[in-house]
Amino acid sequence: MTTDRVGPDMVVSVTYRLFDAEGEQVDETSEPLTFVSGYAQVIPALERGLAGAKAGETRRVEASPDEAFGERDPEAIIEVDARDFPGAEVAAPGDEVEAESSDGDVITFRVVEVGSDSILIDRNHPLAGQDVRFDVEVVAVRPATDEELDAAMAEADEHIAYESTIVYGNPSPEPPSELIQLRRSADDRKPHE
Repeated sequence: MTTDRVGPDMVVSVTYRLFDAEGEQVDETSEPLTFVSGYAQVIPALERGLAGAKAGETRRVEASPDEAFGERDPEAIIEVDARDFPGAEVAAPGDEVEAESSDGDVITFRVVEVGSDSILIDRNHPLAGQDVRFDVEVVAVRPATDEELDAAMAEADEHIAYESTIVYGNPSPEPPSELIQLRRSADDRKPHE
């Protein structure tokens, strides 16, 4: 009986807990994350750290910023006039806003600071610039079907074509051409004064 191991062209399902540089848990899966290995569908450190693993195996994967969520880019922090910001009257630090870039891509910014006349938004991933740790359990490993490989290749090609829209790596410092929608980080917030 052969046991499939994580390697190129394998479909991998994992659960994980993610910890920031201070060791605080900041995320965990509620359902397994499934990806095709070898197609940049997960951060590079996670892909590397799972190589050779089999179903049922647990691994601790540590990642530097360049293999996780990128370095912080000060140019990815943008000041927006509050009059041009949808929901400015209720915006609060931690909220997210979707924006459209000049080439039509939808990108996400996080609200960092709310002033009376302007709002500071940040395109950096919240964990950018940090060493992070994943505690991972491999749930399943199997060879990818031809259809799954085709879909993974198409997604990889799209990431190459639109590198500035990838969440990890180098965020696009380009200001948004249009802000679309504010997503509140908590439903019970009151408007700021």
